[in-house]
Parts: sequence; structure tokens; C-alpha cells
Amino acid sequence: MGKSKPRNRQRNRADPTSKPIKPPADPELAAIREQKILPILKDLQGADLKARSAAASAISNIIEDTKCRKLLLREQIVRILFEQTLTDSNLETRSAGWGILRNLALEEEADFCIHLYRQDILTAIEGTVKTIIQTIESQDQPFTKLPKPQQLLVWNLTCSVVNLLSSLSEAQDEIVETISKLSTLINFLFGLLAFEFTTKEVQSEVLSCLIALTEDNKVLVEGIADNDAWLKKLLQIKDSEGIVGVSACGVLHNIFTTMGWSDHNMPFEGVSDSALIPVLLQCMQNAESVNNSINGETTHSSPDQILQLALEITASIATSLQEALENSHEKEFEGFDDPVEDIDEMDAEDVDVDADRDDKEGEDMKEDEDDYEMNDEEIEADMELVTGDGPDDEDSLGDEPTLDHLVRYAAPKILYFARPDSTKSAEIQNAALSALNNISWTISSIDFSTGHLSNLRDFWATLSQQIWDELISPVLASNTADIGLASTITSLSWAVSRSVQGRINVKTEEPQKFMALYHASKKLGEPEGNGNGEKKAEEEKDAFQSLPVKAIGVLGTLALSPAPVNLNRQIGIFFLTLLTSLPSTPAADTIEALNAIFDIYSDKEYAFDEPVFWGDGFYKHLEEMAPKVKKMAKAIDKRKFGELRSRADEVVLNLGRFLRYKKGEKEGTSKG
Repeated sequence: MGKSKPRNRQRNRADPTSKPIKPPADPELAAIREQKILPILKDLQGADLKARSAAASAISNIIEDTKCRKLLLREQIVRILFEQTLTDSNLETRSAGWGILRNLALEEEADFCIHLYRQDILTAIEGTVKTIIQTIESQDQPFTKLPKPQQLLVWNLTCSVVNLLSSLSEAQDEIVETISKLSTLINFLFGLLAFEFTTKEVQSEVLSCLIALTEDNKVLVEGIADNDAWLKKLLQIKDSEGIVGVSACGVLHNIFTTMGWSDHNMPFEGVSDSALIPVLLQCMQNAESVNNSINGETTHSSPDQILQLALEITASIATSLQEALENSHEKEFEGFDDPVEDIDEMDAEDVDVDADRDDKEGEDMKEDEDDYEMNDEEIEADMELVTGDGPDDEDSLGDEPTLDHLVRYAAPKILYFARPDSTKSAEIQNAALSALNNISWTISSIDFSTGHLSNLRDFWATLSQQIWDELISPVLASNTADIGLASTITSLSWAVSRSVQGRINVKTEEPQKFMALYHASKKLGEPEGNGNGEKKAEEEKDAFQSLPVKAIGVLGTLALSPAPVNLNRQIGIFFLTLLTSLPSTPAADTIEALNAIFDIYSDKEYAFDEPVFWGDGFYKHLEEMAPKVKKMAKAIDKRKFGELRSRADEVVLNLGRFLRYKKGEKEGTSKG
């Protein structure tokens, strides 16, 4: 028997890149392919230099057309670029090739950039960057002596490469980490900022790229902070006009946030967000005065885009300040400070209203603590901190310049941009609403009890009512069917109302509007989940940001003391109705409604406590639904929905304690 020949698996294997590409079945697409795509790709790969360059430029210009773009990708344009165009002997053709990749990255989803990254695009970028650096730094032929068309070609190539780096950075954290470790690229970016003749457009692209790279990137940010020249250059550029100044503020804000630099913690003067807000406000003013005319700037830095970026950075500054304040001022319901336990590991009596006598005594002791009053010496000592030899109220605001700038100067200006106006784009109005929302949440995190910010509190009280009247009430009155606008306005309503503890003058029908929004959102496609917590894992983090939860949040603040008894009763009954519907009521809605009830009826001295909470039988209803709430919590899979389960466990524990607390309050009143 003869030996069989070993099979050569490579000899007859087809080259996947040379496999004929079938034309699309759609007649229109097939025609576009034959008449436009194939001829231009043939020229791109041809021997004629001018034809290649013209084809590359033409392709770059048709990328925005979805049909053409998809056909180009189908014909493996990326492979052609990698193998031929990006290594072309002609600089103009290479530059156009990078322009094609840049435009593809801008138009396609993040997966496209991840694909480029896995194809080792960063190595190709490094090679091109070195060529650009050699051209700019050449001693034999100084860059400024080059013909203007050649300089423009270099800057166009630079813009394409830097813009592509931005798209890559926004696609995946792993890509950001890799770019941050490539010193050639980071040095290149800051070298462009330092180069005297870098164009404004290139500066803008570099700063946009650095915004993407420095967000939550401790390694890179620390490297920038340790480089005095880089940091000082950014501080210098921030005072520039237009898009360059605004973008520099964005980079600096990321640095300040990551480094933890604030008004009370900065290595030297001027490195906190308080230094950025005046610049951003001035840029907003300048952008508005241009009245949407380009005024000599490129389209990518139009006044609207400058304004939108300034608003987005201001919103981010407010969020950073809020997080800092929340870390230092945790607001919790009194008596609920015990650590949260796992409901599965608790005995039934742990959530029972009639706990043992030790628990009752403990609550009595807690009540005694709540009734504690400061003696004269303590009051005098406390007052000295506010009215003693220290600075007066206005001067003390200097201790919180970022907060002061946000409230007194930024918020009124942003309110102007948020007002419904046919001359403003939807993007501008949405950015302004988001900024006001974040500022309002920041104010809600401030402890005003010390009195040293009373003037700021009073200023905000007036402005918050103006925000409600000019932005919120008109949308509520319109009965909008726009779910996005409804969600945005409801979030703003919650933040504004919470920031002034519900002290908002609302129209009679407005509370019902939020109740209607809650129910309407169920029909408009808002993610609901259910009482058993059976929903997609990726929706868990959004469960507490849904429109129904926001609507509950607004109502919860409007019902706070000193709300009128009738309004409080109306909202309280609405909450009880939701809770009675368990298990059909979503877990997040249940948790928010119960937390609102804990806050609303936390003190027997409130005018509505006796007639509503006790008079309308709220205590009995809550007591009866406690088992349902516990069942809801236990049904949530803590391995899949960790945060939701944790908050559900917490609300179950707090419900039991709240009921014991209210019962003790009532019995104490009766004994008295």
C-alpha cells in the first residue's frame, strides 16, 4: 500500500482579500457601486499619481453619505488604505488617506475604532507623527519657509491624525491607556501646543483630543501635572478666545478633578475650577454676540459649538463640586444610621414594628437625642463662628469661589440659554438645561444650617423660582409628548425643588401633571423593570434615573414641610397607591416612594403629620404593606442587580425603623 501524500493546506487556499465581492442585491446600491465606488477605488489603487490623489480626496468627501460609506467599507476600503494609501510616496495622497480614516471614524460606531486599534493603527499613527515632527522641527528647511500650500498640507494631515486619535480615545478605555503610554504621541500633542506657528484649528483638535484622553485618566493627568511647562501652557491657553480657550478649560477641568484640586486644596493659585468659570462665561457671551455667524472661524468651531462645549464643561464642573460636597455632607434620615444588613440573613422580627423592649428603649433614647437643645454657651460659641470676629457673610463667600461663581454668575446666564427660543438650537437648550440641572443638584448637597452661606441661599431661592416659572411650568402646561424633553424637565424639577427643600410656588395643577407623567411614561417606553427586579442588567444603573422615579422625586420634595395639608395629602395618597400595587410597581419606584415618605413624615411637629399621616391611616397602610416590600427585596437577584438589591434591603430596614419611630412619637405625644 503506497503512502498517502500529506495535504498541503496552504497551496490551494484562496486569498480572502482577493475573493470577489458580490454586488449588493439592491438595484440602487448596485448602480452606485458600479458608477461611483468601483471607478474611484480603481483610481485610488492605480499608478497615476494625480489620479490617486484625486481619488483619495473624492472618497474623503463622500464619507458622510451613508450608502457610499457602507459600499466603500464593503469593498474593503480600510485594507486598501492600510496597504497602499497611508504609505503612498505622495504626501498629498497620504494626507487624504488619513482624512478618509478620520471621517470614517467620525461617522461609524465605536466598533470601527476598536477594529482600527486591533489592526495596529497606533503604530501607523506613530510613524506619521514622526514624519510631521521632522517636518516642523527641520533645521535644514524651516517650516515657516515652506510654501504655504505645503504648510497647509502638513496641518491638514496633522488635524486628521489628531482627530482620529480623539475618536479612538472615545471608543474604549483600553485604547486610552495604550495611547497614554506612547510618549511619542503625548509629546507630539503638547509640542503642537507649544509650537509658535500652530494654527488655531490644530490647537483646537489637540485640546479636544486631550479632553478625551484626560477624563478619569490618573496616569496621564499626573504626568501632565508633574510637567510644569505643559501645565503652564494649558493655563496660558485657557485665556484665549473662542474654541481654543473653552477646550483648554475642558482639559484643565479634567486635570483639577482627577488631581482633587479645589478651592481649598490646590498646589498654587489658579488651579481650581473657580478660575475656569469666568473664562467659560466670557466665551458664552462672545459666542452669543456673534449670533451664529461663522465670523472667519472654521465650521467645527462655530459659535453654537463653542457655546455648547462651554455649557457642557460648566455642567461637569457643577457635578464635580456636587460629588465633593456629598462626600463631606451625607444627608440621611435621623435614626437610620445602622449598617445595612442582608434581608436574606434577617429574622422576621428584624422588620417587625413591635420589636423587643430593648429596641423600644433605644428608640426612646434616640428621641431624647432628637429633642436635645443647645445650652446658652453652645449657642454663643456657635454664633461666634457665624457673626463673631470673622468675615461677614459676603466675605465668607470667598471661601467657596467655585460655588459662588456657579450660582451668582453662571446660573443666571445659563437660564438665558435654556429659555425656549426659536433662535437657539435644540442642542444649546439641552446643554443649558443639563447645566442648570447639575447646578441645582449641587445646591441641594449644601448644608446651609451654619448660616454662613445665607446670602447665597437667598439668591438661589429667588433664581430657583425663576427657573421653575420660565422653564418648567411652560413644559408642564404644554402636556408635551416628547419623552426626552419630559424626562429632562422632570429631572430639573426634582433638582430645583430639592435644592430649596420643596419651597417652590407651584400652580395648583402642577403636582397632578407629575403624577400624569408618571403613568404616561409607562406607555411611552420608559424602562420599567418590575417588583421582582427581573430586568436587563445593563438597565439597572438607569433604574433610578427613569422618568417615573424622577416624577416621584419631584413630588416627594413638593410634599415636604411647609407644604399645605391638602397638597401633602394628595401626594401622600399617590405614593400609598403605588406601594399598594406591589408587586407590579417597579422596585426602583417603590424604593424612591418609601424614601420620600420617610423624609416627608419625619417629624411630628409638621402641620400635616397628624391630619394626614395619622388621620388618613398612613401608618396602618405602611404597616400592612411591609411584608410586600420585604418580599420585593428578597426577589431581587443580588448577583445580577447588586445596587438595586442593596437599596431595596436598606429601604426594608428603614421601613421597620420608621414605623417604630412614628409609633414611639405617637405614644410619647399621648403620654405627654
